[in-house]
Amino acid sequence: MVDLGGQWVHGEKNNVAFELAWPLGLIERFNVSHESEVKIFGSSGSSLSLETSQDLRQFLISLDKSLTDVESLKTGSFGEYADAKFEEYYKNHPEINVELHKPLRDMMNLGQMASDAADNWYEVSAKSLQDYPECEGDNNINWKNRTYSTILDILMKKIPNPEEELPILNNTHTNSKITKINYNEESTLVKVSAADGKEYLADHVIFTPSLGVLKANHNQLFNPPLPEKKIKSIENLGFGHVAKILLYFDNPWWHTDDNKLNVKLIYWTEADRKEIENDPERKWMLGIFSLFPIEHKPKLLCIWMSSNHSTEMESIPEELFHNQTSEFLNRFFGHEYNITKISAIQRTLWNTNENFRGTYSYHGVETDAANVTNADLAEPITRDNKPILQFAGEATSEHYSTVNGAIESGWREADRLINLYSNKN
Repeated sequence: MVDLGGQWVHGEKNNVAFELAWPLGLIERFNVSHESEVKIFGSSGSSLSLETSQDLRQFLISLDKSLTDVESLKTGSFGEYADAKFEEYYKNHPEINVELHKPLRDMMNLGQMASDAADNWYEVSAKSLQDYPECEGDNNINWKNRTYSTILDILMKKIPNPEEELPILNNTHTNSKITKINYNEESTLVKVSAADGKEYLADHVIFTPSLGVLKANHNQLFNPPLPEKKIKSIENLGFGHVAKILLYFDNPWWHTDDNKLNVKLIYWTEADRKEIENDPERKWMLGIFSLFPIEHKPKLLCIWMSSNHSTEMESIPEELFHNQTSEFLNRFFGHEYNITKISAIQRTLWNTNENFRGTYSYHGVETDAANVTNADLAEPITRDNKPILQFAGEATSEHYSTVNGAIESGWREADRLINLYSNKN
């Protein structure tokens, strides 16, 4: 079992995922039980020293933790801030070849976008990163031999006692794509129509699909159209593209040590980048920035990628994709490792799946310019002071782009209804 979506619990304090799972002994802290060893490899097959690699990685980690004077930025983007910091870093590290300055910065750009989900850091608001309410504590807590789907079992009370499981699944209609949500004043009820012809009437509807689905479908999905303020938030909050490629090897070729997580970062030389950019079938590889083993799964590797190259990757035919992935491994790591045959490969398809259309949300410079917030997206549509159409999901939470934010948003909307009917009684 492996996670195609959320993988780690990010933080401990004020993190509902941690609070649910930790007392049950289902997760473990990363920093206490593991070491992380980072090495950077280039498309030419060469690699940087372990010391230089580790230092660059720590520099990237510290970048968005030390944001200051963001008001003085001309564009307001995190990229502008990062560029200035990189220039300063390179001046203090003359041992790094100047020809590597841009390739390494491009690599770090992609790495940062694994968190922020935009296509590049020039789209991301520096102010939003400065103001983001981090959950303190370890940010890389893993699920041991389980996967993040365990959080659903906890929420449904299947864990710790299966006999107490709530009948959620028995009351869930799967494969029922919603085509219309009618909340006009002709009826006191909201009518939800599905593609299979079925209709559902409700006093309240909580809408939880992704911001990507809202961006693509809000015009035809709701009757009447959503209020202007809601549409403004949908159009100006960012929704990005991240992807994983999971590789299984019967004969692992990397060092397997449960107490050490060997992360490999990659960069393209400028010459190699220009060559592959002109190849429509191979340029998706420009979105790759790291490769790492998965905790407690010693035969699995995960390739992590970001930017719109993630979407390009999903369209490559299966056999060609398999061959290209093998080519990538040999190109970057074949000089230092004896690369073995990939036994199985699985890629995520979040970006081209019409039910998701991406991965998670972010605050862009356009978000700041439009002066919209996640709270604007979360604001319910009411009638007679009663919420009839509510919105939940990670993009409606202050902890956007996280599983814990998604859970919080669901609880928020459930509490809204509980409080409504409690006050009536």
